[in-house]
Amino acid sequence: MEMTSLRELHQSMIGAGVDIQQFRFKAGAAEFDCLFSAREAIPILSLTSRGANPKFFKFDVRRPGYWIKTFLGDKYRELHEILYVDGRSGRKLEPTAFFAELNESIPRVARPTAAPKPEDIVRLRHDIEERDRPFFDRSEQRGKGPSDKNKLKTLNVFGHEALEFSIQVNKSSIWSTKATGRSWK
Repeated sequence: MEMTSLRELHQSMIGAGVDIQQFRFKAGAAEFDCLFSAREAIPILSLTSRGANPKFFKFDVRRPGYWIKTFLGDKYRELHEILYVDGRSGRKLEPTAFFAELNESIPRVARPTAAPKPEDIVRLRHDIEERDRPFFDRSEQRGKGPSDKNKLKTLNVFGHEALEFSIQVNKSSIWSTKATGRSWK
């Protein structure tokens, strides 16, 4: 499905000099914290349900048309249960309608204040390694420099500038379970 709002948001993000935006989306009985990240080669739209037992959904956004596959596969049942509380509502989840509703709720104008803090990115992106260590601690040279996983976490949490710095100085980002107040810069 073409996500026209993501195209507009992304163009606005480029103009505002930001590469990630956070926004909320309410559908059915669920509310989601959404992240749209243009930090990777393929932009990512992720939805993390709010509540005691958050569920994570990640979608690749294919350009140039800003398309998301509406086939949910294994994610269908889990999303249905979240949207209709216990999955017994009798309503069928129609992915095309769900994504159309999401498309309508996506902000079209980027705001620097809607760029999440690094620890919020780690909290909301369940696909990032070492989620139990959301806070930047320091950089350290280990062996041959940063691993591919470390580079990906640095990119997802801090962006391209931090990744390029990590590669340039050949040091890994070290993460902490406690707020350190430190920045990668």
